[in-house]
Parts: sequence; C-alpha cells; structure tokens
Amino acid sequence: MKLQKLLESIEKFIVSSNITPELKEREIFHISNHSKNLKENTLFICRAGTKFDSHTIVDSLYATGQVVLFVTERPINNHLPYVQVYDSRLAEAYLADTFYEQPYKHLITFGVTGTNGKTTCAHLFHHVMLQFGLNGSLTGTVINDILGDKFYSHNTTPDALTLMENLYKTYKNGGSFYSMEVSSHSLDQARVETIRFDIAGLTNITRDHLDYHPTFEHYVKAKMHLFDLLKDDGVAVINEDYIGYLNGKRLPRLVTFGVSEKANYRIENVSTSFNGTIFELRTPYGKKEVYTQLIGEYNAFNVTLVLAGLVEIGYEIDEVINYIASFRGVDGRFEPIPEARKLGIEVIIDFAHSPDALEKVITSARKLAKGRLIVVYGAGGQADRGKRPMMAEVVTKLADIAILTTDDPRGEDPEEIIREVEMGVQPGSLSLTVLDRREAIETAITLATKGDIVLITGRGHEPYQIFSDTLKIPFKDRDVALDIILSKINKNHSYKNV
Repeated sequence: MKLQKLLESIEKFIVSSNITPELKEREIFHISNHSKNLKENTLFICRAGTKFDSHTIVDSLYATGQVVLFVTERPINNHLPYVQVYDSRLAEAYLADTFYEQPYKHLITFGVTGTNGKTTCAHLFHHVMLQFGLNGSLTGTVINDILGDKFYSHNTTPDALTLMENLYKTYKNGGSFYSMEVSSHSLDQARVETIRFDIAGLTNITRDHLDYHPTFEHYVKAKMHLFDLLKDDGVAVINEDYIGYLNGKRLPRLVTFGVSEKANYRIENVSTSFNGTIFELRTPYGKKEVYTQLIGEYNAFNVTLVLAGLVEIGYEIDEVINYIASFRGVDGRFEPIPEARKLGIEVIIDFAHSPDALEKVITSARKLAKGRLIVVYGAGGQADRGKRPMMAEVVTKLADIAILTTDDPRGEDPEEIIREVEMGVQPGSLSLTVLDRREAIETAITLATKGDIVLITGRGHEPYQIFSDTLKIPFKDRDVALDIILSKINKNHSYKNV
C-alpha cells in the first residue's frame, strides 16, 4: 500500500511532518510499534510508554534500512522522515484500519465489556458460532484463538495493529466471525477505535481499575464508548440495571436483559447446582427454558446477553439455546476440581478479584455449600488500591473462614498489600493471613471437612505468580490445589492400608 494512502487516513491528527513528495509514493509492506518487529518497508509508530520511549531509538531503527517513515508524538531528528501526530495510539488505530482494509466489514463481530463476565460471554459466543458450523476467532484474557491458532496475550484486548491483523487473518482465511473481550483500557487507549461491531454487550459496571482511571465516572465513560462503535445495523445488548449509563446515547438498536419487568429478555426462576444452571427466560419470542453447564446464578445473565445478541441478529432462538447447553465453561471461572470430592469436599477455582465479583461468586458458592464456606483471596499489586479493604470486607462478611494470602504483587511489597487488605476485615470474623499462597491453599483444604466448599479466588486461569518484572514463578491455582488434594487422598489411602 502506498504511503500516501496511509497518510490520508491520519491527516486530521498530523501536527507537523518531514516528508518529500517522492517518499509518499513508496510502498509500505508492514506497520509496527515494536523495535523487534521490523521488516522491509516498515512504517514505525513511536510510543512514549510508562517504561520505555521508542522516540529515543529512532536513529538506530532508521539505520537498519527497514523503516520508511516514523509516526511520532513529538519532533525528532529533522534528517529523518516523520509525521508528528497529537496521539500516536489514535493514529495507530486509523493506520491499522486502512492498512488491513477494514476486515470487520466482512465478519460478524461481537464485543463485550463490563467489570465481570466478559471472558465467559466472549467464549460462549465463539462456542455457539462454531456449533452453527461457522469458523472464526476469539480474543480475550484466557486465550486468543485465531482460526484454531491458540496463544496467550498479556492484555485482555491487544493493541490496534494486532487486533486488526487478527481480524484480517480471520477474514482472509475463510472465517466469518470474531469475538472479543473489550477492556476499559483498550477503549480509553483507542485500541478498538476503528473496529465496528454487530453486537456490543455490557455485563455490568462496578468498581475496578481505578489505578488507571482517575475516577469511577471516567471508567464508566470508557466502558460505554463501546456503543459508539456499533455498525449501522448493530445491536447493543445491555444489562437493564446499567441502562442509565447510556446518558441518551443514540444507538442503532437497543436490547436489554435482566430481572426487571422492563427487560426485553427477562430472567426468572434461576436454579443452580454443581450440575449447572437452569432458568426461565421471557423473550419477545415466547417463554423459554435455558440450561447451561455454567454454575452460579450470575451466569444466567452472561448466557442471556449472548443469547439475546445472537437472536436479535437473526439466529433461531431454540437452536441457540440448544448450543448453549453444550458449552462447558472457561478455564478458571467457577471451575470445580472433581478429585476433591474423594475427600468429601468441593474445591472451586475462580478469577474473582473485585469486591463485586467476590460477592457474586461467594453468594453462589454459599447456595451450593452443605457445610462451611472457606475462601482464599488476595489483592494484586499495581492495581486499584482503594478496593483492597473492600475485598476483605466482602469476604469476611460472607465466608465462614477467610484466608488472606498473596496474589500477584507485581513489584509491590506483598506484606504491605496484605496490610492494606486487612483494614477491611470485619470484627468477629474468622480470618487468617497466610503469606505464602501454596500454604494458604493447603491450609484451606486441610481445614475443610465433609460438606465444606473451598473457594480459591483471584487468579483463575493464570499460569504464573508475578512478583516483579523480573520474577515470575509457575503457579496455577488449579494445579497447586489438585496436587495438594491428591497428596491427601494418597495419604488417606495409605492410612487405610496400614
């Protein structure tokens, strides 16, 4: 693609430039924002990040002979070809859109945002579409699946270049849909700014990420921006409880779900067990019974969001309900460990790491418990500090035994994090602090007796415990808990044979 065409896409963002007419005729074969990702005829986008500023290495990058032009946020060496823009992330989104020729126009696109439930919804949409015999891709927290090519990404929603390239690969290789989780960070940083969605869904909005967003109102505004990105005939599917956050926003089509009489898709008579969840759903197409293997009343809401979206863009409701029933869930989301039943207890792994998510998952677990509920929890570092005591307040109010431990410190002092969390521990509650996470999990399982549930929260699917940028250790809650459970089973078996 000629450089001239790319420059036209970001013309409104350009502050100054140093480009010759001849340069505009050059072909661009590649766009990159990372110094280790250069190819012949690259357009390079400079970023001033929190840890590294690529503006500082433009001379060495140009010396490779691979960079045709730099897109910058400030003036650089006048001997180098560049255009300066007032926002390089925004420019990146428009450059990606043009370079990859708007692939979302050829795909059914599903984007879901919200404090909780994004992962489950995105995976469920992907699952149902596959059951319809379609091929497509998924981007999210747990896994990225680009037409069967599966890999992990650090961010819930990747940067604009990566996203648009994945959409392009999906379209060009015969895919017909793309499902993604859309984080508040990505909405605020323009990572999805040029994508257009057929279905945009909102699960809920409660406090989170106030380490990044200056206020809760800023967080809400970022989330609601997703609905500005609908296609002309797109559908907004929103939890009725949060409809007020739209603030008069004009939408092509709006569909609501929830327990309110006003909801277009009304959830009733929810019943949940370790075999799954059954509920009744009043829809514009009649009353339906829905079964999902997902455990917990809150999953009735996640299921309904996906169901409503698919039905409203034309899929037959009974088929959608049938395919939902075969979805087995997501790694680390209210995930029982069946082997624990040999000890007469239940052990569940969940990703809940905000006050609202903890309240929902603990409430669901409580309804399933025949005995006590023992909760292992902790707060991550480099995250919203204000929610730390709130997490302790929720857990120590609702659990029979609360065990506070280390999550992912990410460079912070683990003991300081725990001290901040402990400020919310409720008087009279049975609360323990065990700094070492493995020891905390083992303590919880050891304390559990017949009929008890051990709920291990905070990290879900994550395979590493991150102590700092240079120190992360293999640690998956499910694997650690299973190892402890099997050890106890073997020990009990040895005693019986003595």
